[in-house]
Amino acid sequence: MKTPGIFSAIKWTMSGLNSQVRKMDVIAENIANAERAPDENGKLYQRKMVVEEEGARVRRPEFLNQLALKLRKADKGHLPAMLESDGPLKARPGDPLKLKVVEVKGEKLVYNPGHPRADENGYVRMPNVNIVEEMVDLISSSRAYEANTTVLNAAKRMAKNALNI
Repeated sequence: MKTPGIFSAIKWTMSGLNSQVRKMDVIAENIANAERAPDENGKLYQRKMVVEEEGARVRRPEFLNQLALKLRKADKGHLPAMLESDGPLKARPGDPLKLKVVEVKGEKLVYNPGHPRADENGYVRMPNVNIVEEMVDLISSSRAYEANTTVLNAAKRMAKNALNI
């Protein structure tokens, strides 16, 4: 069995950092547009999310195969990907892991009869962005980013200590 080296930990960490930055960018955009009314053409901002691209099947980590455990995936994002020992992060052997930003369709109606875009009943169509959910997602992404930086610093420290042996 080939054991991954210190650089695989760094690759994993960099991939995690990149995905968390992308998520935080999308969350910031959602928060910035949460109170935006439809434009003159009636186009309404739609909440965005970062997800794996469709059809990206991930291979199970080697240690799970060796332990022969029967694991059920409760969520599509669980056990998301594995590193090839000498290559980039892979979703399937040969395919790079790809994330994409998708729009979540929907809207909420807010009663505001004085608004210039209000309908005949006084309701204004507003984006389907819940600020509380976005802030919770932002805190979660921020903590995941911090965890990845801790792993990166530990990997760098181990590599530095290995050079001193």
